[in-house]
Amino acid sequence: MAIPAAVSVAFGGIAATYLFLRFLLQFTQDAREPPAILTSIPFLQPLAGMIGEKERFYIRLRDQYKLPIYTLRLPFTRIYIVNDTALIPALQKQWRTVSFASLAADAGSTVGMTQEAVDLMHKDLTKDEGFSTSWPKYVMPSMAPGSDLDNMNRTAIQIFAGETEKLRAGGNTKTVGLREWSRAIMVTSSTEAVWGPQNPYKDPVVADAWKTFESGFLTIAMFPMASLFFPAVFRAREVVAAALIKYMRDGGHEQASGLVHKRHEHHRGMFGLSLEDFARGELGNTFAVLGNTTPCAMWVLFHIFGDETVLSDIRQEVSALVEEGYENDTPVSTIDLAKIKTQCPILMSTFQEVLRYRAINPGPRKLLEDVTLDGRILLKKDSMLMIPAPVQHTDTTAWGDDAREFDHLRFVRQPGPGKKRPNRTAFRAFGGGHVLCPGRHFASTEIMALSALLALQFNIRPVHGKWDEPTWVNSPGQAGFPVIDNDIMIELEPIGPERKWHIQFSRSDEAIGIVAEDVETGGRGAI
Repeated sequence: MAIPAAVSVAFGGIAATYLFLRFLLQFTQDAREPPAILTSIPFLQPLAGMIGEKERFYIRLRDQYKLPIYTLRLPFTRIYIVNDTALIPALQKQWRTVSFASLAADAGSTVGMTQEAVDLMHKDLTKDEGFSTSWPKYVMPSMAPGSDLDNMNRTAIQIFAGETEKLRAGGNTKTVGLREWSRAIMVTSSTEAVWGPQNPYKDPVVADAWKTFESGFLTIAMFPMASLFFPAVFRAREVVAAALIKYMRDGGHEQASGLVHKRHEHHRGMFGLSLEDFARGELGNTFAVLGNTTPCAMWVLFHIFGDETVLSDIRQEVSALVEEGYENDTPVSTIDLAKIKTQCPILMSTFQEVLRYRAINPGPRKLLEDVTLDGRILLKKDSMLMIPAPVQHTDTTAWGDDAREFDHLRFVRQPGPGKKRPNRTAFRAFGGGHVLCPGRHFASTEIMALSALLALQFNIRPVHGKWDEPTWVNSPGQAGFPVIDNDIMIELEPIGPERKWHIQFSRSDEAIGIVAEDVETGGRGAI
């Protein structure tokens, strides 16, 4: 039977298009670039894997192709994926051209800043004095160990103390959703610590709007005319922006943290950003404050209370910090949570292991110029580069044969057969080099303090009796830690409900060795 002419023409067109795309891909791929993989269906095959497999995609490709670095060719762009930890230091040294600042500047449009402000953020991206390259270093003193950081942690811990006291009231067991409760307490504590007494996120309407905008951030960033096609996300953004603008006009930032003061000095004082653009910049800064800490806190609690051995070890360790006494015949327990930074190595190791085991941040960069890596590998200008945390965190050459297992003692245990001393260069939960999260000390102390308080004051168990591994199919694409699909209902049973607690946070200039740069510089990072 003869094939109809129209079908024949259609097949011919598809074949011609396919051959053209194959030729285009090969013609535009330089032999000095990292090898391109997944080219059977040019430009589309990698995209399907990225969308369908998410963070597992990069682990599979590493295991399948065993390349130190490779290229994924997508429509209108290419992405270089780094597998080999040994390549990371050389890339971090070229931070001006292998740029994260460029991506941060791009976010200015996404949060609704004026074109003038966006242009300013993109100016001098390869120079130390540029807006986007200079502000991380400028704000770093406010987030390094010292009085500003102490004040932020102290504020957060006061909120934790108030919340746990409320949950202990009456001695009754309370039932909450772990995901939503931990998110709510972290949003309250973090935003109060950063933005101070007039914190706009106190308003539940603003906090809910932020949650909507956060989940749709990539949608707004990727699609033109988002206000028409995604009105709910756009409206949510404007609700938060309006609240932050009012906060600035009312002088709320004057009573805020040292971080906000330093950002104000830099953005407004040094670069002349308008008050409205600065407020919208704080909307972008909210991603840094909340985007990773809220899901990370949930996972830390999941791993501590979901394993009796982990809970027992941590409970014993933090209990040693408690001083017992009496007030008017009432038993009183006093703890200075500043001590967890230096006297709780198991809690610290557990926290680090949760980050290693659960972090999914892709570690994106943009090539602002052609870069030659290791004297022979060409990385082309305007391409993207990624150092996916899941790839680095599951590398057996960096972590040992048990890299895919959870070991809460990994960062304190002496290595034995099949185990390795942690390779801190491969620890990517907070980025690295010039792109090192300034807020890592605040977030780490905050989450560990909450964990310590709960371990001391509550027995926590799932309502259904078993800590099942949750799913996160619908986790937002920009999330640094998985956001689970369904909440885990838990019961909080107070321990010794008749006991009164005094929660303190004294001055602490001590740094904790979270990442390689902290170990090398005493907590000040590499900037």
